[in-house]
Amino acid sequence: MDDNTPNSTLPSGPKRLCRSRNQRMFLGICGGLAEYFDIDPTVVRLIFAAGVLVGGASIAVYAVLALIMPSAESIDLDPRAAAQETLNEASAEVRRLADATAARTKSLFGRRDPPSPSA
Repeated sequence: MDDNTPNSTLPSGPKRLCRSRNQRMFLGICGGLAEYFDIDPTVVRLIFAAGVLVGGASIAVYAVLALIMPSAESIDLDPRAAAQETLNEASAEVRRLADATAARTKSLFGRRDPPSPSA
């Protein structure tokens, strides 16, 4: 880099590891890691999926990261408040996924009215 590079193109401060706002499927962990390391979020998701298939350790890693990585909105909060926000967000997300799964299961296997007997 030469000395004529304007300072506006340089980052304003150190990179902070946080959960992503934009690249999220569940809590934004993989998206946050991808943004931090400047790689495609799909690559990070594939690594976590491979970890689940190989031995399941990535589930524990994901859970720990969910607890310690603040969201982009709460990066400046007290760590306890940020952790509580993460737990609330995870709880709401799990409820949403459970409701969606129940609705999809019901639509696939739900009770159907038997055909009326023809006279």
